[in-house]
Amino acid sequence: MSELLATVREAVRALATADPKLRRFGASRHRYELSPPLAPAALAALEGQLGAALPEEVADFAAEVSAGGAGPGYGIVPIDRAAAYVVAAPASAPWTRGLPLAHLGCGYTAVAVLDGGARGEVWIDARAIGVTRPIQPSFTAFYLDWIDRLAHALWPEPHVPPGACALAAALSGYLAHCEAERGLAAGSLAGDALREALSRLGPGAIEVAAESSAWFDDDDRVDPCIACARLIDNLAADGLSREVVAPGVLPRPLR
Repeated sequence: MSELLATVREAVRALATADPKLRRFGASRHRYELSPPLAPAALAALEGQLGAALPEEVADFAAEVSAGGAGPGYGIVPIDRAAAYVVAAPASAPWTRGLPLAHLGCGYTAVAVLDGGARGEVWIDARAIGVTRPIQPSFTAFYLDWIDRLAHALWPEPHVPPGACALAAALSGYLAHCEAERGLAAGSLAGDALREALSRLGPGAIEVAAESSAWFDDDDRVDPCIACARLIDNLAADGLSREVVAPGVLPRPLR
């Protein structure tokens, strides 16, 4: 095992020790657990199923560190299971096939590119909101960025524009309704009135539905993305429950 990959295991153990209550984004799903690596025969069979070699850094990680588990978003889905869900790129992308690796929330996936000029890059596939773009130049960069941000108590990069998701629109619509109830001008709800309105939304009051996702059927209930989780966290001081979003179902490869 390379020194870098050995360091990854140590770093994940340190993250788990620092977060015993699993409060960081995605931790309650992956629990900082790393599944066993893939044996050479299993890795060869997986690549045969794909009809292509995995990007080198993905293959090295799967063979030397873990085939899935703790990682960006809600964790790395076992690579041998993810292979059944290869996605086609949008027409404008410099690749044709990608392997979804992690659920980033709201049905969005992180995809390792399998071919073309972008082979080996990691892209976000959030085509439901019109976002499909590169987010890291390699799998190693993707994974190490996750470790670095959590180690420094930083939120992971959301990769989607603020307010782009359905949850933000739902909250805005709800608050507009509360303003209309009180006869207030749009955008003027504040103070005790805002706290009272948000406190009405108890745990599970909002459901986030998937759309155009590699791993979910349309209208499947999904866990929120980082941008939505940050929005909820910012409003928690004003009375919004941090558990306002109902828990989502697991991605298909984990069911």
